[in-house]
Amino acid sequence: MKKLMVKSQLSNLRTVQMYTRQMLTLAENVFEFDNLPELIDVAYMNKVLLRQGSIAFFKDDVLDTILALPYTNLGRLDVYGRPTTIQVYGKNGYSKILKPEEYVIMYDNNGRYSLYIDILQMAERIALCKRVTDINITHQKTPRLWKTTSDKKKTVEDIVNQIDSCVDGVVVYDSIDIDDLGVVQAPAPYVSDKIDIHIEKEYAEFLRLIGIANLQTQKRERLIKDEMTASLGGTVASRYSRFQPREQAVNMINKKWGLDIKVKFYDGLPNSEKGDEEDVDVPDDVSVYTNNE
Repeated sequence: MKKLMVKSQLSNLRTVQMYTRQMLTLAENVFEFDNLPELIDVAYMNKVLLRQGSIAFFKDDVLDTILALPYTNLGRLDVYGRPTTIQVYGKNGYSKILKPEEYVIMYDNNGRYSLYIDILQMAERIALCKRVTDINITHQKTPRLWKTTSDKKKTVEDIVNQIDSCVDGVVVYDSIDIDDLGVVQAPAPYVSDKIDIHIEKEYAEFLRLIGIANLQTQKRERLIKDEMTASLGGTVASRYSRFQPREQAVNMINKKWGLDIKVKFYDGLPNSEKGDEEDVDVPDDVSVYTNNE
């Protein structure tokens, strides 16, 4: 029993970790940067922005290039609560103290807080639903409750193990009485289909949070443009909240160091060959997720 409990807890943990990885990957890769300095690691920059809520851009005099690293506040805050003197640091022990005129801070969203905690909570909720689905499907195997006397318990366990192990053979016991043996079947109701719908709603809420447009409807009729626009209102607001501070920081960086960095919300599909987009007819019974406004 203890071994089964440990296995179940590990499955719960791995399911949470699986959804956390997938959701963080999506949240970190919805923006596309062009003309970034070569030594800026985009993947690391996106991780820091999502987990810490901001990152500092500055020029390293030794490398003679622009870097983007996490930082800690060393001085007083200004009237808007923004840091003044900061200390940037790297994974290899790199550290440098910067004055206000030496850096530009890029925020992940207009709230200037980390979305990491929110995404972790959403991942736990979706993982819980998924584990409930797993258990519900497992219970469709029709659980058996064996009835017998206490002194025949070991005998019945041996018989059950033989059956569940798919071992062909004959088990003979001289002391077992067929009247002492019985089984009660109690299959659980199937609710996984309802939970799957709930998971889709939870995932749609996550996509709205990070600014990815998604359209979910149980109707087969074509939605009119006004209905689609109204349903995407929260997504547009979330997208703007994350895009605007990046754009503002990029403009300040370009002006300060004479660069031509550009940022945009990634709406394209990666292709091995570039070509014109073609309209594709999608059957009514196929669910479509779109991230185009």
